[in-house]
Amino acid sequence: MRTEVAVALLLGFCAVAVAVSGDENRTGKRDTREVKVAPPDPVDCVWSRWSQWTPCNNCTKIRHRSRSVEVYGQFGGKPCRGQPIGEQQACNTEDVCEQAPPPECSRTEFTCESGACIKLRLSCNGDYDCEDGSDEDCEPNRKPCGTQIYNTNEQGRTAGYGINILGLDPRINPFNNDYFNGVCNKVKNTNNNEYNRLPWNVGVLNYETIAEETVSREIYEDTYTLLRELMTETKLTVSAGLNLKISPTEKSMAKSNTTVSGGLGADAEYEKTQMIKDVSEYTTIKNKSFMRVNGRVQLSTYRMRSRELHVAGEFLEHVKSLPLEYEKGQYFSFLEDYGTHYTRNGKSGGEYELVYVLNQDNIKDKKVTEKKIQECIKVGVTANFDTNIGIGGDAHIRPGHCKDITNTNTDEKEGKALVDKVITAVRGGTLETAVAMRTQIKKEGLMDMQTYQNWARTVGDAPALLSSEPEPIQTLIPLSMPDANTRRLNVQRATQEYEAEYNVCKCKPCHNGGTLALLDGLCLCLCLPQFEGLACQDVKADNNKNTKTPVERVPDEGNWSCWAAWSGCSGGKRTRTRSCNTQGLSGATCRGDSVSEDYC
Repeated sequence: MRTEVAVALLLGFCAVAVAVSGDENRTGKRDTREVKVAPPDPVDCVWSRWSQWTPCNNCTKIRHRSRSVEVYGQFGGKPCRGQPIGEQQACNTEDVCEQAPPPECSRTEFTCESGACIKLRLSCNGDYDCEDGSDEDCEPNRKPCGTQIYNTNEQGRTAGYGINILGLDPRINPFNNDYFNGVCNKVKNTNNNEYNRLPWNVGVLNYETIAEETVSREIYEDTYTLLRELMTETKLTVSAGLNLKISPTEKSMAKSNTTVSGGLGADAEYEKTQMIKDVSEYTTIKNKSFMRVNGRVQLSTYRMRSRELHVAGEFLEHVKSLPLEYEKGQYFSFLEDYGTHYTRNGKSGGEYELVYVLNQDNIKDKKVTEKKIQECIKVGVTANFDTNIGIGGDAHIRPGHCKDITNTNTDEKEGKALVDKVITAVRGGTLETAVAMRTQIKKEGLMDMQTYQNWARTVGDAPALLSSEPEPIQTLIPLSMPDANTRRLNVQRATQEYEAEYNVCKCKPCHNGGTLALLDGLCLCLCLPQFEGLACQDVKADNNKNTKTPVERVPDEGNWSCWAAWSGCSGGKRTRTRSCNTQGLSGATCRGDSVSEDYC
């Protein structure tokens, strides 16, 4: 028995000695060519306990409670996906519903059936200045535009809609863009040479059609670089890390779920966030590379008024229904309905994004260059969408070798395809033309000019927001509303907590300089090109085989925990702290400060 133990110890010592000697080269650096690190254990989603139920609301007969995510799923564990932060339940109470009566309208105002007040001069003018139309139960006698009839197109009607700091499309527009305040401002639409009437909320609307297309200059050799780029482009801000939310989880405050994002906002499978989710599924699949094509058609730019913005009656009702005593779940519902911000200035139009999943082995076998692939996958977009022009001279003529780049793997004569799959995302335009675009790409692996033109011609009917200058949503709460300051502060607090709730601070750190990302309730490690694995713990096999120089491991960095609550106000200042999470790492540190200070 002693002999067996001695042999085992001796073998173990030898194994350690070999590992140590093999881990250092003559320069003293760690040789990682043969080192494999054990993958981290799966981390499952962990929720906090529910808060206590709020008192039963004596008017709605509903009570609320909320919770928080403590740890997000990671390393193959169960994600925190599809579950709400807030919950509501029907309840009974004997308390009497006491609501303040609507304010009385002055002598110079007209009282709408809903109780809203509008200027008396706006009644009987042919416009529905009362959203319920009660101001037009009469013969119009002084129409603002006289005998002329000007339509409001979608660029004006959807102007100002919200933006969610985590990339979600809001569900409701906070503005009433069917309100004109008795003014007949019009602008010429250069796309059809017709005049459109401007809503009161829109200060400036300029039409200018600009079409552009970009093809990635090089092939993305790994999923992580592409994901990092896509997520950075989608988020409103990257100050708090790469955190994206693909699907809303909170119950809408509206009676019917609608979207105002323009075009295909109601169809989640065409969202860019869905594309990011699809691309993330390739993080564990080897021998795949990627190339991007992005096309954009900008039709107009707009700027909202700086003062006297007219919000929708539904927006006001939802603000009034928010409790003065802050309740996280209810305020999160408001943010997912209207966005964390609204659009002060914006560009409208449509865009499509194509990500080609390339088979690296087949590309090497056929010796196809990056330039040849670029020539084939670009569409050659144009700003001319006239149906009478057709493809004509504006079309991009693809070289003959493009017939080998196809989206089918069943061609026995030509061999396996270079393109395994094309992931598409479309914003703006009609669903019908987007489906046709996806069908064409799935069938041929490429999009032709006619398919592009058919889609582009519908963008004006269903535009999407391409870029914007955001403004906090709470600034739309009228100061004349009772308890307006309290509600504004609560919405501001909810925005801060919303971003903190869906944050990489609840993830475990990555190895070898990997970047943490939170994608729809699941933590991901986006590795540097030379590393792979769920935590970026391993050197890529190709690096080991193709180089005699050992790949140096990158110093590990910890991950900051979430900020603790603010301290009490003392001397006009308050502080909060956070700690550096180095779980599973050796000698790691975090960059940045562990203490934050603010005035109060």
